[in-house]
Amino acid sequence: MDLDAAAEVWRESALNMDGHPYVPPLELMRRRVAQEFKAGWQLYVALRADRVVGLLALKPVDAVLDQIFVVPNEQGKGVGRVLLEVAKRAMPTGFRLRMTATNERAGRFYEAEGLNFVDKGLHPSSGMPVHVYEWNQG
Repeated sequence: MDLDAAAEVWRESALNMDGHPYVPPLELMRRRVAQEFKAGWQLYVALRADRVVGLLALKPVDAVLDQIFVVPNEQGKGVGRVLLEVAKRAMPTGFRLRMTATNERAGRFYEAEGLNFVDKGLHPSSGMPVHVYEWNQG
């Protein structure tokens, strides 16, 4: 697993996300990906022409889709949909995810893919406003 490439996708995507006020330097993101992977993330990547273009990080024990990112030039081409299907198969009884409240594009995507908005609040570590979405089969 190329953790550095996963961190690069996360950072590139976050830098282009609607309303994301702060994106850490790449080195910090690399450390975070390595720490989370070591702590139990199930990490999946999407490839196009041997290049990592999407990232999916799951915490199935907690029924959480923790991260899903697609590089900007691949958004709208089905990569996110494929990654979301991987999450649905990995956690068939359902899951939750948290997203930046101002990321309206992501909210529209999740709702179009069958997720339901269930709550809003503050991110536990950043304090940023977040929206919580949930997916349950059926």
